[in-house]
Amino acid sequence: MLKKPELLAPAGSADCLKAAFLAGADAVYLAGKRFGARAFASNFDEQGLLWARKVTKALGKKLYITLNTIVFEHEWHLLGEALDFMEILQPDALIIQDIGIAVELRRRGSCIPLHLSTQGAWYGQGGVEQLKELGISRVILPRETTRDEIAEIVKNNPFEVEVFVHGAMCYSISGRCFWSAALGTRSGNRGTCAQPCRRDYCISGTNHSGCIFSPRDLRLIGEIEPLMATGVASLKIEGRMKSPEYVYQVVKAYRTALDGRQNVDEKALDEVFSRASSSGFFFGAQNPSEWKTGNNPGREGIVVGVATGKTSEGLTELIRKDEIKAGDGLFWYEGNEQKGARITWVQPDKQKNNRLWVRGLPHVNSGTEIRRTSKSSDESWEKLWNRDFERTPIELEWAGGEGSALMLDATVNGHFIHLETDELLQKAKQKGIEEGPLQDKFDVIGEDYRTNKHITDNLEKQLFISASALKQLKRDLADQLAIVGKKPPVVSAVTGLSNAEPAKFVLDSSSVIKANRQKKIRLRLWNRNFPFENDLGADYWILPWNGESEVLQNLVAAEKCAYWLPPVLNSKQFNEIYNQLKKLQSGHFICFGWEAFRLAKLLPQLTFELDWCFNTANLSSLAYIKKSGLRAVLSKEWKYDEMPADIDALGSGIAWNPLVSYTRFAGAVRENQIVSNSHNDKFFVMPIGNGVTAMFLEEKPARLPKQSLSLQLDVAIGLKENPAQVAEQLSRIIKAFKK
Repeated sequence: MLKKPELLAPAGSADCLKAAFLAGADAVYLAGKRFGARAFASNFDEQGLLWARKVTKALGKKLYITLNTIVFEHEWHLLGEALDFMEILQPDALIIQDIGIAVELRRRGSCIPLHLSTQGAWYGQGGVEQLKELGISRVILPRETTRDEIAEIVKNNPFEVEVFVHGAMCYSISGRCFWSAALGTRSGNRGTCAQPCRRDYCISGTNHSGCIFSPRDLRLIGEIEPLMATGVASLKIEGRMKSPEYVYQVVKAYRTALDGRQNVDEKALDEVFSRASSSGFFFGAQNPSEWKTGNNPGREGIVVGVATGKTSEGLTELIRKDEIKAGDGLFWYEGNEQKGARITWVQPDKQKNNRLWVRGLPHVNSGTEIRRTSKSSDESWEKLWNRDFERTPIELEWAGGEGSALMLDATVNGHFIHLETDELLQKAKQKGIEEGPLQDKFDVIGEDYRTNKHITDNLEKQLFISASALKQLKRDLADQLAIVGKKPPVVSAVTGLSNAEPAKFVLDSSSVIKANRQKKIRLRLWNRNFPFENDLGADYWILPWNGESEVLQNLVAAEKCAYWLPPVLNSKQFNEIYNQLKKLQSGHFICFGWEAFRLAKLLPQLTFELDWCFNTANLSSLAYIKKSGLRAVLSKEWKYDEMPADIDALGSGIAWNPLVSYTRFAGAVRENQIVSNSHNDKFFVMPIGNGVTAMFLEEKPARLPKQSLSLQLDVAIGLKENPAQVAEQLSRIIKAFKK
């Protein structure tokens, strides 16, 4: 029999957490107020997090906290405060993107298990030793991973594997989208994405416009058995920005499917917030007609009626397409504006079976489709919530004999409590306190605890003590519980760190600071065909790798040249790259992601570097990368004025036509087309190998920043740009930088 994976639900608020567990979730993931990748969700303050931990313990469920944004060096003190609190909270795992957070937790000797976020873009092709060393016990795969790739990763790697099964898809490869940040101040890697892929765009030279980059939502409820067959440990539902009703209905549907029951109500999934859906990349790449939402990137719902345009005495007439009840939430579109209402009364038309009159709906133009977004139901998840779910269960151990004090022992989060009464036990005339009074008096203790077991083996039978003494003992116990509840749990040295050494991790971040270096500039060309022969004054060149080591003659000297490798997303692609590179005796290569760690180990004669898209943005992650034998180009989002002086790395953030997105989605636009948005920002795309397409924003740097770091200047020649003119302009910019 296939092992049933965990069902993991989003909890953007306390009500969402309640809905998730009432619907059958095994675990929830949520965020505090900092460093979560959904900054616009309600999220939880410290008291809210303590409440969530209390609930999960009471229910025997799991709590995962997201710290899954990149963290800048100047924020390190804030991260420290967050981690201090996490040691008190002791969640079942922290979900992280930035390896600097893992380094810091290991430095502290933390025992909290770590899960690598989908933002980490880990495809199983490298970094296994590093992730084990950093204490990662589970990886959350990118949404664009296929079924075959999932199965191979599960089979060949030591980590638990978690996959998304339902919810929004990102147009870009997970954790490799810089589109929102390039157009403003809101960053997808910092939890504030402005969702540019959901906006309208126009393709130049055509009449085609609309939401041409907007992916359908992922829905794999029909693929539960194939998912289980891959051996994944957890099925994850997206939606920390969604409503409690959404969480309840989606979790309930997947719980039913996971439990093998046949009555899965997929229609309910359409009636909560839902875009057009597909199987994503589960069965491989899709054509645009299968993965695009079309021009409605928002919720679709179920069409329940069509307006006739008639109203009478406060009622609106509809042609019925589906059952409508009082309490249903409906919405419709007037032009591009979405409007909504809730029905309070339904009256069938006695003469026309397919017509009905409803109250609560305003006048709507004839022919307008009316869709349901929330269904009236007698089943209310709120009514199912029990206050005891919020009380931590504890065991109380009782002891004492005639003439002695009544003694009470309890252990909470590893902290031992011992209490005794001033009054002494006496022989009871009737039943002893073990036969009811203890259970009655100590059933609920304050607002936060309940007793799930009384152990009376060491308590002599048929004894009595006054009600006032029991009442005082209960008050003393509540006081002690309040004290220990604020202390960090006492945990063993390696609790949860099955893949890591128990000793503290020592790493000297100062190793990445070097003084008095001469600043240099590297120039990386994205275009496959080298567009010009001019010496622009770059100290180093990075050219596209085409499987051959020969440098184009008369263009770049071999000692001044490196290559960028295409993204490596599966073992076939890794083996192809490895077989090409193992023939070389020397060479310098810049890598998209985790494959760099494995290539560096297998090919020590070559030099490997992590690209800026790896999002290295603090000294801890930079030092760890250096310790692993690699170098890194700094994240574009790490601003120069926030970096320490004389950092031993290449700064990146300057580009001639900056890259804003990597994607596995195919066919949004053709390679020879330019697209623009309402602000007249223009974009073009370029395939960069292994089924990945890069999108570039047409934008020219006026100058390079005046600072002490060496720089990498990325150059993508636009479709209508003259290479000679580009060379001339770049030459002036570089010369000004070097002065």
